[in-house]
Amino acid sequence: MTLYRLAYVSRPAASVTADDVKAIAASAARRNPTISVTGLLIHEFNRFIQLLEGPLDAIETLMTAIIADPRHSGIQIFLQQSAEERSLSRWIMWSDFERMTLSEGELEVREEIVRAALKSLAELDAERRSALP
Repeated sequence: MTLYRLAYVSRPAASVTADDVKAIAASAARRNPTISVTGLLIHEFNRFIQLLEGPLDAIETLMTAIIADPRHSGIQIFLQQSAEERSLSRWIMWSDFERMTLSEGELEVREEIVRAALKSLAELDAERRSALP
């Protein structure tokens, strides 16, 4: 089965609390296994960074809901690709408020996604600055 991989970064709404982040994690932990989606949601430094992996239709359905969610804004997709294998075998939450225990491989994926998100944000900032008079 060919998988689809998508990653994005967004900014939490000012009103988002630790309880909101925990509710997001609980909802995803219940829903994602039922639709064959794995991945990682990182909430750090006033940013959400998420990697989703699974069937294309499941990822599209999730992204429709994610885009409509008022708990964050400024979604910037920085990775979209097909994949033969999953990077992660489960769905993981890593936040300023709560951290799951990660294997060495999962920590490596987390670091790769964070680096890619930061690179994407830096490129976007450079584009905005070059467009200024």
